[in-house]
Amino acid sequence: MSITIKDVAKAANVSVATVSRVLNKKSNVSNEAIEAVESAVEELGYSPNFLGRDLRKSETKRILAITATADQSFYSEVLNGMEDAAYSKGYDILIATTHDDADHEMHLLGMLFSKAVDGAVLLGPKLSAETISKLAERYNIALCLERLEDCKALTVTIDNVKAGRDAVSYLIGKGHRRIGLITTKVRSQSSIDREIGYKMALKDAGIPYDEKLVSFGTYDFESGITSCEKLLAMENPPTAIFSISDTIALGAMTYAIRNRLVIGKEVQFIGFDNIPYSRMFLPNLSTIEQPCHLQGKTVIEKLIANIKNDLNDKDTYMLPHRLVLRESTGD
Repeated sequence: MSITIKDVAKAANVSVATVSRVLNKKSNVSNEAIEAVESAVEELGYSPNFLGRDLRKSETKRILAITATADQSFYSEVLNGMEDAAYSKGYDILIATTHDDADHEMHLLGMLFSKAVDGAVLLGPKLSAETISKLAERYNIALCLERLEDCKALTVTIDNVKAGRDAVSYLIGKGHRRIGLITTKVRSQSSIDREIGYKMALKDAGIPYDEKLVSFGTYDFESGITSCEKLLAMENPPTAIFSISDTIALGAMTYAIRNRLVIGKEVQFIGFDNIPYSRMFLPNLSTIEQPCHLQGKTVIEKLIANIKNDLNDKDTYMLPHRLVLRESTGD
């Protein structure tokens, strides 16, 4: 015979309504009642019928987080921020991966359309800005980390243009005039914005843009090695290199080390993201730090506000970044 919520209430010596409030993590419950209910649930082995609750209340208390790939290590800190904010408000985060496939992204969003989740956050979206804008008119959708030009959906990110500009301006301030850029063939908005920042910093200093100093590859370590080899093989090679991700920058530094160049003196490097490896690698990598945990926390707080209060907040929120200086720039 299955255990019911009435059995839990009787064992805890509280009302059914109190048990419901505890299970739904409502705030208007005493600590004594919470302890009594949790003890009764454990003793009886009670398992709430979440599906039945979801159908009755037309809400699931679940939010879907869709990432492009599981390979980007900084996603973990963003997801931690999302989970912390969700848990504090009685929500759970479900995580799925698109493998950079727009069709699969739309397939996963089917969970939102069928009301299996209350909202969805896209990290590294593959669908077009137009498609997401249309979906955001009917569903609770948000973007985190990556913004999309002309996308009318709640977005939490950083100012990638300013971040790229800050990184390159710092190298210029150290006397560099030949600065390489390693970016990606994949035209994500963050890559584009960081490239814009690179060009703006050069223009600020009166340094002509030279397309030969720009190498396009992928986001992986090996691409950093290949791109650095190409740049340093130039007749007049760069004395500093800005990479649009730390993984790429670490690959580039590896090539320089293998060729016996003194990092921080003969050639300097700045990456992007401040992943853990950037401070483990020797020499340590200077980089732009994103507030990953805060971005995850903020996007969930604002998305839940939209869900609970029928708000239509589609603004873009840009959180502050930070330039972290280490040995790769001689600091």
